[in-house]
Amino acid sequence: MTNPPRVLIFYAEAGAGHRRAAEALSQSLVEHGARVALHDAMRFTHPLFRAAYIGGGLGLITRLPRLYHLAYHLSDQFVVDRVLRGPRYHTQQISTRSLLHTIKAFQPEAIVCTHFLPAELCAGWRRSGRLTVPLCTIITDFDPHRVWQHAGTAWYGVPTEAARDRLIHDGIDQAIITVTGIPIERGFTALPDRAAAARRLGLHPEQPVVLIMGGGLGVGALEAVARLLLAHPLDAQIVFITGSNHALRRQLKTLSRAWIVRGFVHNMPDWLAVADVAISKAGGLAGSELLAAGVPMIIPRALTGHETRNAEHLAATGAALLVDSAAEALAQADRLLHDPAWRNRLRQAGLRAARPNAANLVADRVIHTARLFTHHALRLTNHVDYPSLSTL
Repeated sequence: MTNPPRVLIFYAEAGAGHRRAAEALSQSLVEHGARVALHDAMRFTHPLFRAAYIGGGLGLITRLPRLYHLAYHLSDQFVVDRVLRGPRYHTQQISTRSLLHTIKAFQPEAIVCTHFLPAELCAGWRRSGRLTVPLCTIITDFDPHRVWQHAGTAWYGVPTEAARDRLIHDGIDQAIITVTGIPIERGFTALPDRAAAARRLGLHPEQPVVLIMGGGLGVGALEAVARLLLAHPLDAQIVFITGSNHALRRQLKTLSRAWIVRGFVHNMPDWLAVADVAISKAGGLAGSELLAAGVPMIIPRALTGHETRNAEHLAATGAALLVDSAAEALAQADRLLHDPAWRNRLRQAGLRAARPNAANLVADRVIHTARLFTHHALRLTNHVDYPSLSTL
């Protein structure tokens, strides 16, 4: 009887999407018989590094979005990426020394990363020989920026065929790329009954619901949408989900007692089961959940790098509408609420584009990779020769 494979999963708490993808994958791996440890890579960093990494990035997105957008696209160019890799890797390595000790203490047979920071570190340690464990990188944005791509990676799980083609174009061996989708929890594959979910949430099951989300960090067009809603209310139950933006949550609660305002929620399948329309930022994980739930999306256009590309992908599926302002977002929401046929077309487009089984597909491949590592380790004295990414 074989021992359960030991799998170590790293995410980074820079927004909730990377964590939720890791949690969905962890659940699937456990169901496949693996022994899993799940860690936030940011917890192993120096506090100053952590504050600069999360606070600095969020500050750019909210205060200087055009600068963030420019930096994102420049760093995705080959020459700029080559220049940045060395300094970035060494800075991260200095700030995360205990991460390697955690890996060695757990003795995994596979490492999975749903964020590029731990993926870059682990790939570097594999190249230097400090790690022999195979690294599986799960790309949780619809477009694979070069920051996700690292020599030393054994396998990539990517969200779409277009993402696979982009990696191949950038020089990665197609043999180590699988189109899996972004892992989401099982609850999105079979949503709860709408009426039952509405009762649990304190909503009227017969009245329409507009869900307005800003992602795990609670950023986006929420405040602007809220101000307009006061002057031009929709004929619907309004739900705001603000993530970790506690100040915004308090502010929204004071604006209207008719609204339902939540921070982080752990029952997202219930909320999507009752939603008729969602106004949302374009996160990879949130977008994947909304597609799987068949909820029509309205995405305020934002100059924030990865979200621009995510939004373009979601719009291309036919399941999302891109808008240029909060006023247009509310106008389109009102149209959708009064046009069930149009709403259903967006819903069906989302269901066609969804990959609700992504977590299981990734878990299967990770366990296969772990078994392969164990087999080779026994035969080759703990040395595994995975396909080279020498072109990177």
